[in-house]
Amino acid sequence: MLISIIWRGFKKQLSNYLIFFFSLIFAVMVYYSFTAMTYEQPLIRSAGKNTQLVGMLGFGSFAVVVILLFFMVNTNRFFIENRRKDISIFHLYGLNYYQICLWFILEILFIGIFSFAVGISLGVLLSKLFSMILVKAMDLPLKVHFFFSTDAILATGLVILFILAVVSFQILWLVSGSKFSHLKKLRLRKIQAMKIPLWQKVFGSIGALFLLSGWLMAIAYIILARKASDYFGLFQGNALLMGLIFVLCVIGSYLFFAFTLRWYNSYRPKRLNKNLGILSRSEWQLRLFSEWRFFGSITVALGLALAFLGGMAAVASLEMRSVNEIAPTSLMITRQSYEKLAPKLQSVAPYQRQSLHFKAVPGKQNVEISGEGTNSQPEIMDMVSISDYRAFQKINPTLEDIQLKSARSAVVLSSYQRYFNDYTRYSKSIYLKQGKLTVQRTHPNFFGDMSLRYGTGMIVVSDEIFNETPGLSYTIEAIDVAPQNENKLNHLIRQNLKGDWDYPIHYDLSWKNKQIVGEITAGEGPKKDGSTIYRSEYTSHQENYRSTRSSLGLILFVVTFVTTTFIITTASMVTLRQLSEFKQKRKKYGLLRQMGIPDKAIYREINRENRVVFFIPAILALIHSMLAISVFSHIVKNANYGFVYLFCGLMLIVYALFYWVTCVYQKKIL
Repeated sequence: MLISIIWRGFKKQLSNYLIFFFSLIFAVMVYYSFTAMTYEQPLIRSAGKNTQLVGMLGFGSFAVVVILLFFMVNTNRFFIENRRKDISIFHLYGLNYYQICLWFILEILFIGIFSFAVGISLGVLLSKLFSMILVKAMDLPLKVHFFFSTDAILATGLVILFILAVVSFQILWLVSGSKFSHLKKLRLRKIQAMKIPLWQKVFGSIGALFLLSGWLMAIAYIILARKASDYFGLFQGNALLMGLIFVLCVIGSYLFFAFTLRWYNSYRPKRLNKNLGILSRSEWQLRLFSEWRFFGSITVALGLALAFLGGMAAVASLEMRSVNEIAPTSLMITRQSYEKLAPKLQSVAPYQRQSLHFKAVPGKQNVEISGEGTNSQPEIMDMVSISDYRAFQKINPTLEDIQLKSARSAVVLSSYQRYFNDYTRYSKSIYLKQGKLTVQRTHPNFFGDMSLRYGTGMIVVSDEIFNETPGLSYTIEAIDVAPQNENKLNHLIRQNLKGDWDYPIHYDLSWKNKQIVGEITAGEGPKKDGSTIYRSEYTSHQENYRSTRSSLGLILFVVTFVTTTFIITTASMVTLRQLSEFKQKRKKYGLLRQMGIPDKAIYREINRENRVVFFIPAILALIHSMLAISVFSHIVKNANYGFVYLFCGLMLIVYALFYWVTCVYQKKIL
């Protein structure tokens, strides 16, 4: 008799266990795939040393373990809470505390081991697909073969055993708290849930106020950030403001579910009497009383995951764009090194070549950065003529069209335009030793790697000003080859160039009596006075592209799969709770049928409750993440956020799919 009762209790939870089972399989599969790739030596050798492949995949595996542990612990707690009646019955039949715990532990171990076996099997079958995705993301010249790793299976097994051990200890703790007075306490909690005292209404108002304040501060971020930067400093001010917005949104989310929504659902408008809306509000009010921590945690965690993914996607898009800024042509090389390499360049012919003539000149332009003060000291500026600029523009389409309005006009090309553009202010005048130039515009600097030049700033001037202004002249050769010859050129570079830093210049400049004092001289100069600057030998587009793409592709691969795992597990947890709650409420819906309520109205009520449970946390998390991305966009200009918007849509699709499955299953068992 006891065995049949235990088996019946297990079968009642079987549908919940199935969702738990499939989510666990997915997590095991992802963890095994990440771990197996760390043992795949051809992939590691092809990735190279700069990408830190093993470390990043290890971080992804650790993140999956944390998500899996969070999922298992929360789900297991919910299972135990919903089997309090079974525990009471087991007590009546004479089972002691340890026997009951052993039974629940055996259930979890059975599901965990079975999920491990299926997840490992799928991981082994799909590991090649995971490796192919990683190779494509990193753009590695590698053919992926089927790979099987016993070490990865062993590591995955140890992790699953650790998680099951943690869950077993949790069962021992939870079952020890089971008392016969549980039903009495549950009735008392229902009575308390229906009452909204004044202090809870105050906290509900505070929750809504915190959320609105955090959102408004995110929308008006740049205005507040400038003031905070002026008062605390650029980085400290932005960090404090971001931290304040984060705290307001986190606390506001928890208070919103704990008090604000409960207060809202306590109202019973007359229009709800025409349908089952009053029942829906009462049920949601009762759920929030006991599960506000769960919904708040889901909201905050989803928002953080999407915001983190958005930050990584923004950095990745900027860094990939910077490849064309740093190396706009196949090769940019000093004149001295080009003369050595020129006879061998016939192997990659035909190629385009453009000589870029620069002058390192003393110059002064006031640059104000919010919170960091104003840089008003003279420094080295690289000067280029408008004719060279236009000639280079023919092979470098990233350069914007420039039309100088007068002979004394200049256009500034600044690296600050990529980052912190909203925090930077440039003066309208540039002082040289021979006179003053008027700044016409400021553009991002897409003129190649700064390490090939001497100056921290760069100005485009008329040919007349360029020829008249004395300075230290040097030349950079820009070479562009056909895409099919990129590999040959890169091989030629590795064979003949060392990439050394050379060609030093020394300067000691100051601003006295509204004039620039000091000179720029070739060579290192005295070490005690002034500063010495060196230039790099060359910049290769293919080298920059490969190193940047491999590193960022790896990061996006890991973050994407970790975020996907988290979205699926959170949606699974919501589904588990909905199905379990529904089984307890089937008698209520049966009574509604006996009262003459049509099935259509009952189904509408079920769908309404599911929509609230699934989509209120998801939409709130979506708002948090979108506003976080808007904050990033003020700091990091011109980044592409399309990838994270795609993932926000994916989150809604996943939640909509689980919502649909929940509704279909509930209608089936009703």
